[in-house]
Amino acid sequence: MSNGKITPKSVLNFNKSPVDEKDETVPEVTLENILEKVSSDNVSDALKNLYSYSGLLKGVKPINSKHKIAGFVRTAETSSKDWGTGIKAIYTCENDEILLIKCSDNDYAIWGGIATCAAKEFGLQATVIIGSSRDTEDILDLDFPIFSQSIQSRAGLPLNNGTLEGTLLVGDLVIKTGDFLIGDIDGVVVVPQDKLYEVLEELNRIKKFESTVVKKLVDDHQRMDDIIGF
Repeated sequence: MSNGKITPKSVLNFNKSPVDEKDETVPEVTLENILEKVSSDNVSDALKNLYSYSGLLKGVKPINSKHKIAGFVRTAETSSKDWGTGIKAIYTCENDEILLIKCSDNDYAIWGGIATCAAKEFGLQATVIIGSSRDTEDILDLDFPIFSQSIQSRAGLPLNNGTLEGTLLVGDLVIKTGDFLIGDIDGVVVVPQDKLYEVLEELNRIKKFESTVVKKLVDDHQRMDDIIGF
């Protein structure tokens, strides 16, 4: 592989035993089963293969490592000293949506146990915070998925000075209400709404690629570098 990049697409093109895209032994990935079939890693790989970026929200991890989420997001943005915007944002969400809050920094917690209870009661699927949370024991007891970059004891005030359902600029990512998010123990990845079905197609290629490699490793006892071809 002259460019040195190893991807499912390049393996399809260059490996001596290419992946069979008609292989029906690998279940199809759909929006309905995406939580069961793929990881945030797979989705990040799909974005990398198609568009040369990862979609990763850096440093955001689940408070409870067992939680895995996938769904459409509704956005909010606020100062870390303002936890009131996050509370208002709960009630902009539709049932089973994921609330995604971008904070100015991680210095103050904008989300805690009572906010988690409110979100759970209102029917949200999860809250993802590009910033800090607190009340970790309460969040664990409520068994509701909260993802955040860090944990801080101190909180600010219910100022309600933030923005609801606006466009978020997070590093090189542009995130809008209606985009798709998947999160698990490894991290959180966001897919733009208009790229979602292309990403699903690539995820199906990735899962067939992985299945092919594992079969060759286990059944044929081949070397991984020989299978991939580098």
